[in-house]
Amino acid sequence: MISKYFSEWTQQIFVIWLVGYLLGIKVITKYINPWYASILSLVGFFLLVIYLTCNKQYKFELSFLVTIFLLHCIPLYISHKYKTNNYSKENLIIMLIAYLLFLSIIQKNPLDIYLKDKHPSSWKDLTKLCRSNNKHLIPLCFIYNLI
Repeated sequence: MISKYFSEWTQQIFVIWLVGYLLGIKVITKYINPWYASILSLVGFFLLVIYLTCNKQYKFELSFLVTIFLLHCIPLYISHKYKTNNYSKENLIIMLIAYLLFLSIIQKNPLDIYLKDKHPSSWKDLTKLCRSNNKHLIPLCFIYNLI
């Protein structure tokens, strides 16, 4: 499932890279490197949370915020610890181009997705979102519904 959030794109690329790393698949670890994409995702996440709490008066449930914070930090930490410095900038550029092309296909732009759309701020909000008809483009709902 393709997400409307760039950080989930980064997390999916990270999982591919991590599987390649753990299984010793050189073609994956040589050409896929989530380092810069992980940095962008984490910085973007911080800025989004600041915007949502300061400008939109969101009140995040602490356990929910910690969980999504970890989902953004872990790829950065692991990809930094085991980085190979191969193709990280190229991966980021390709991911951004593909992401922007995808957004144009679904007729959205980053401002709509990050600044105008409603974001879950608690586990209850996430449950409501994943049970609604608006769950498409949010792969986390697929995982959440499995649990």
